Amino acid sequence: MDIHPITTTDGVLLHLAYFRPARGDRPVLLCTHGVGNTFYTTPLWMVARQLAGEGYGVAVLNNRGHEWVTMNMLDSRWTGAAYERIEDGVLDFTAALAWLEQQGHRTVVLVGHSLGGLKAAYMQAFHPSPAVVALAMCSSPRLPDEKVWDWSAHEAILRTATDLVSSGRGDELMQVAMPTNTPAIRGLMSAGTYVNKYGPGAATTALRYAERIKVPTFLLAGSEEKPQRSFARDLEPALINAASVTRLEIDGADHMYTGRHAAVAQALGSWLGGL
Repeated sequence: MDIHPITTTDGVLLHLAYFRPARGDRPVLLCTHGVGNTFYTTPLWMVARQLAGEGYGVAVLNNRGHEWVTMNMLDSRWTGAAYERIEDGVLDFTAALAWLEQQGHRTVVLVGHSLGGLKAAYMQAFHPSPAVVALAMCSSPRLPDEKVWDWSAHEAILRTATDLVSSGRGDELMQVAMPTNTPAIRGLMSAGTYVNKYGPGAATTALRYAERIKVPTFLLAGSEEKPQRSFARDLEPALINAASVTRLEIDGADHMYTGRHAAVAQALGSWLGGL
């Protein structure tokens, strides 16, 4: 395993961990983490290591939403989950795909955990790469989630955030008691980021554009993840133009796949073997 720096076209320095494939006849997995996470703390890290041990090539990407607040070393701008915009994730994937192409990989499967899965879905819906042959969304949430959120609390936060954006203070940080039971129960984010992720027409609302996704799609959730299971069940019939859709629930798995990484890796490997 090697760690490599990559730079996006808008000048954000990222890193990816790369496991070279043992066999050349398999697609390479390009994996990324969820909100505020990193390539080495995401539950996909253990999954990637197991799949690499089975001969798959895997790249685990630190997207620009890694950690809550960090500084971009190339120009000292603040980045991280507190400042990210979902649409900019396209630039992260594009840079990683370009790096993989330089290594000779032209068949790639996008894999995202949690928010990373929504970013991968957005990428595949609006900026599909000819190199990407399949999409795996692991434990992705419904955002915003009217089924489980305290909707009145969300609307109050959204009004505050919208007012800040309207007054030119969109980069102002807010400590948000999230109106949800997701792992990010307390969020630190800019007003603009809250509107981007959870406002009307947010790019995270994958059900709005699911019909644009055409590649085989894998939807995975743990049995202990009630919101994610519900979203996967609703997303499955919405993927009407996907070449195929496979939905699987991992018994006993929570959002971080505690003690169930091997089961997740086995499920992904079985799906990949059937592509």
